[in-house]
Amino acid sequence: MDSHKVVQLIYTNSGLDLLALSSSGIHKVWKWKHINAIHLGSQTASIAPKVWQPTKGAVMCNDVSGNKPDEESAACIALPKHDGFLVSASGRKLSMFQMTTFHTMISFMPPPPAATCLAFHPRDNNIIAIGREDSVIQIYSLEFFQVKRELRGHMKQITGLSFSWTSLVSSGADAQLCMWDITGAWNWKKKSRSIV
Repeated sequence: MDSHKVVQLIYTNSGLDLLALSSSGIHKVWKWKHINAIHLGSQTASIAPKVWQPTKGAVMCNDVSGNKPDEESAACIALPKHDGFLVSASGRKLSMFQMTTFHTMISFMPPPPAATCLAFHPRDNNIIAIGREDSVIQIYSLEFFQVKRELRGHMKQITGLSFSWTSLVSSGADAQLCMWDITGAWNWKKKSRSIV
């Protein structure tokens, strides 16, 4: 990834691609060839992936203008279950990239505050949870490009988000773990625990 540090690394939901987000805001994609090894159950580290880029040479790159130094900039990436696009941020606006062409579909929600983590709803690719450095979680509609709800319960920046079928779990730099009910109005915190 040139001389920049990798700040986030994730597999696609299919498990056939690996995505990296660097401190410079550039994304790289490695693909494993679709060979019989996958069907034989021998997909291992011995099969090396290849860096992949669309034929037109596009690059997925987040806006990093005016960012803090690399060590301090928030960076995050998330994929919906169909892997058709990704949403990412590197301390500035969130960007949505098309995975087959790497073209920027849209950029939205300029900071401050910056996004620190992202998670897609497991049943709705149009809903994304956005954890922010100001300790707020936003439930955002990609269909209407608007904030549907804001969840408050942490005292410091959000450091992790994960959905289950009925809950959103959040962790924060305040060493709190919160569980939110997502079956109704999104605003009811079921539980909060200290994780120290």
